[in-house]
Amino acid sequence: MLVGVFAGFVDSAVGGGGLLRLPAMLAAGLPPHIALGTNKFASAAAAAVASAKYLQSEIVPRKPAFIGWLIMIIFSIIGTRAVLSVDADMLLGIVIVVLTALFFYVLFNPQFGKEENIREERVVPVTVGMGVGLGWYDGFLGPGTGSMLMAGYIKGAGFGMDRAAATARILNFGGNIGSYAMFAIAASVNYEVAIPFALANMVGGYLAPGYVLKYGYSLLRPMFLVVAAIMITVQIVSYIG
Repeated sequence: MLVGVFAGFVDSAVGGGGLLRLPAMLAAGLPPHIALGTNKFASAAAAAVASAKYLQSEIVPRKPAFIGWLIMIIFSIIGTRAVLSVDADMLLGIVIVVLTALFFYVLFNPQFGKEENIREERVVPVTVGMGVGLGWYDGFLGPGTGSMLMAGYIKGAGFGMDRAAATARILNFGGNIGSYAMFAIAASVNYEVAIPFALANMVGGYLAPGYVLKYGYSLLRPMFLVVAAIMITVQIVSYIG
């Protein structure tokens, strides 16, 4: 639960909370498939609270966010169903390359996401494209979904980091719902662990939006780089292993 609070905060700011939740559950003795399902339950709970707070701030473009949320639900379900028939190692290799490219792009472009230059005509197409591709990926594998959604909104639609983080959280919430539903149907959620863990994650999810909206770029850029670096390292170790 202590890990859950911090994981919920990180997830609701820049994504990547699963990197903290999954090792904690595996260390506690949960089988891998149960840990994955339990993680999705906890992640969905944190995302629900964070999404509600972000929507209250009016920083989120509501129509595109709802469209993306719905698409993410649908394609995360498809992705979760596909996980049994596609080579996960191949996809993980692609993810490592994408996350590494994002990390170095943000590292060497200090203005990335600092100033907004919103291109209204691109918001919905970018949302739909990411909803389809990253929705499927979120259900299939998952690591880095929130970070890639955030970077996509900054690069593709001209959002600032705070608006991108907030809108990405709404879409990520949809992906969590769809994926969790499939794990629940497969009876791969341990609710004795999931419920208290979800409550802890909700605390972190509740706290994060206030800091994101207050500090914006100055908080999100270093957090993004740190989480992305950890995520890349973990995925490389996993890929090699």
